Amino acid sequence: MSLKKLFGLEDFPISEAEIMEKIEEAHHNRRHEVIFTSGGRKVRLSLSGVHPEGIMRGYTSYYSG
Repeated sequence: MSLKKLFGLEDFPISEAEIMEKIEEAHHNRRHEVIFTSGGRKVRLSLSGVHPEGIMRGYTSYYSG
């Protein structure tokens, strides 16, 4: 399943790489949501406080197995 389909962004003119960049940027800036808009449609993704590379920052090698 593609990210665009998973997030309901099939009709948005954005690539999956751009979606991941926006999510990564939001995590880096400690934002809790990302909003995508196109042609009057709006999709809001709520992000958790969990770092995507591991449960706690600095312990990625421990949790990545």
